[in-house]
Amino acid sequence: MRHIPDYLIDYISNNFRYPAGIIGCRATNPDMSLDCCEYDIAIFNKQSAGNRFIRVGNHGLELINLREISRINVMKLYKMIIIQDDNSLSLSSSSLSSANNASAFQQHYLRVLRGLGKKSIINSLFYHEKITKNIQKNSVLAAMWLKIAAYDFLEGILALSEIKPMPIHELNQIRKITIERQDIAEGVKIALECIGLERATRSTISRSIEAICELNSMEYDKELIKIKVNHLLEKGMVSDCYYYLGKMGHRCLAYRDYKFLSKYMKLIQISMDLTKDMQQLEKMHINLVSISKIILKKLSHYHSGCNRL
Repeated sequence: MRHIPDYLIDYISNNFRYPAGIIGCRATNPDMSLDCCEYDIAIFNKQSAGNRFIRVGNHGLELINLREISRINVMKLYKMIIIQDDNSLSLSSSSLSSANNASAFQQHYLRVLRGLGKKSIINSLFYHEKITKNIQKNSVLAAMWLKIAAYDFLEGILALSEIKPMPIHELNQIRKITIERQDIAEGVKIALECIGLERATRSTISRSIEAICELNSMEYDKELIKIKVNHLLEKGMVSDCYYYLGKMGHRCLAYRDYKFLSKYMKLIQISMDLTKDMQQLEKMHINLVSISKIILKKLSHYHSGCNRL
């Protein structure tokens, strides 16, 4: 079986009686995978079960429990490599792998991906009010919402370019986009300025990872985040590491309530390396909102099912 060590397949077969398959970058784009990338294993368990991260030999496995196989999970299951099957779900004969349905499934996947792209850029605009409200009274929260908005914007650009965003690979994915439109190029530049890659240093990352892990103390994959950060630093990929940590901060903080944010303000500032320069924040905010509106206006001229850059 391609790209998968035999002992991992044996481990899954010997320890899980449910249908299972490889998803994530190891399945969709193995050439992009780094040595630190885990093998994401979709376990089709009809009973409720949480996700978890384990080490098997020299590799990490992230066990992702799904109740069913459906097109709702199209983003996760696209190009899944089936490890084992049974009669309960019949993965091998599903629309995911059937030659008769492969083209239709891919078209559905691309529609979902483009829909995600437009939604992500709209989401980035939803933070406008929160940023404006906090710029004068709480610069830390304003800076946090601005970074989160910038990450959403860049995720949207990738998805609209028919590229599935993958957190640890995202900055590299952005570098490789062929951008022909001036507004898109300007938007990417503005969003990266909001994220602040020029501040990426090993000392900043060292402080950020400790704060992220404290904020994520109850998450099952905090060890995996550390593994990836250490690998990126060992490879000298400091900017990619900084970007990835910010993305993990986004995941942790985007949907937290004000009570949580107020309680952990200092950790939040350290985890996302937030600036308190209100003049700079306001300028970057105006630029990001402006370019987001321009891009969305152009997208609105196309049929919603064909939105792409």
